Amino acid sequence: MYKCELPDYDPEITCKQGPIQLAGTRATKVPIRVRATEYPSRPKANKLRVGRKMKTFDDPGGAGYEIAKEVLACPQCARDWEALRAKRQAAGDFGDVEEPAGPLAALASMSADASPDADA
Repeated sequence: MYKCELPDYDPEITCKQGPIQLAGTRATKVPIRVRATEYPSRPKANKLRVGRKMKTFDDPGGAGYEIAKEVLACPQCARDWEALRAKRQAAGDFGDVEEPAGPLAALASMSADASPDADA
């Protein structure tokens, strides 16, 4: 048994089976918020055996998105949430993505400050 938490975060979603799910109902983790992040490179992070010797390899790092907040939902509410989220993204509303923090914030602010007329 678990509580479907998705209706608490979005008033457009209503749980048809009620907030408390019966035992045996599968729970689905639904990401509510994601944030942009950047991972630094890590030298000699991975070790792998090559023949009899251990070799170390670098981890290049990178940038991407990570889950900032996720909730438990029943399967029907999870399907409703995905449909609602797709509809909102088609309309241009990206409310579930937080503003970048750290090194990506500097890049975002630099690109926002640069105007097309500045290059001319």
